[in-house]
Amino acid sequence: MRITQNLSYDAYVNDLTRRQEAIYRLNRQMATGHKVNSASDDPAAAHNILTSKSILSSIDQYDRNVDYGLSSLSFTETALDSAKDAIMRLQELAVTAASGLSSQEARSHMLSEVNNLRETLISIGNSNFEGRYIFAGYKTDTEAFDSTGTFQGDANTQQLKINSSGSVAIGVNGGDVFRGASGGVDILQVVADFSTALASNDRDGVLSSVTGLENSFNQVSSVVSDIGGRISRLNAAKEDFSDYRLEVSSKISELEDADITALISDLKTNQVALEAALASAGKVFSINIFDYL
Repeated sequence: MRITQNLSYDAYVNDLTRRQEAIYRLNRQMATGHKVNSASDDPAAAHNILTSKSILSSIDQYDRNVDYGLSSLSFTETALDSAKDAIMRLQELAVTAASGLSSQEARSHMLSEVNNLRETLISIGNSNFEGRYIFAGYKTDTEAFDSTGTFQGDANTQQLKINSSGSVAIGVNGGDVFRGASGGVDILQVVADFSTALASNDRDGVLSSVTGLENSFNQVSSVVSDIGGRISRLNAAKEDFSDYRLEVSSKISELEDADITALISDLKTNQVALEAALASAGKVFSINIFDYL
């Protein structure tokens, strides 16, 4: 008889414990708004939630990379637009000097302006974005050019990861664009030759500079166009991130978010059941010292 009573007591205790745990779990879900608060609540769902949140974190990081890339490329584009302006002015001076109509005094003023514009191009080549020399390759802590126009960077181009398998170049190599290191036009040398031709009143040299400056302008324009293409690619990636983020966030919400209306109903049901179980246990297991004699 005592064994039966002990078994019944254990059953009541287990039932009360189970209902109390259910109420605790429901209260926790009410407080957090989540139906899965720990792996034990739903191991499969918890795993999928963690995986999805990891993906969401990666999306956010790549999105920040894209924002940085857009800012950097826009800065680079503006710098090269300034270089184009300087070269256009040099073209105007070269055409004027080549016409043979300028006086010695005018050519002297031109020479001073040409030298200043070459220094301007070197200064543009040393443009710095957020502490990073954008034309120096990977040597971002070193000015790309010294005062004579000698390139001090390396042959690399800075890259930025925008997804797990893809990168976009966010830099332009100064050795290529300003000094023709990869077989293009050595713009700084063209300007230096123009200066020399002006100083020596070398009309043939000036005429050669007209062609060289035209090629220089086309070279920089081509780089600016390429930057425009990269900016378009980054903007497209940003739109993709927005769509993908919404998709993953929706999946997390579906797995994690609790139905508050259903929770309230379940909580009331379990509270009523717990109260009924306590009342029942009180009647069945009324304490009587004679039961233990």
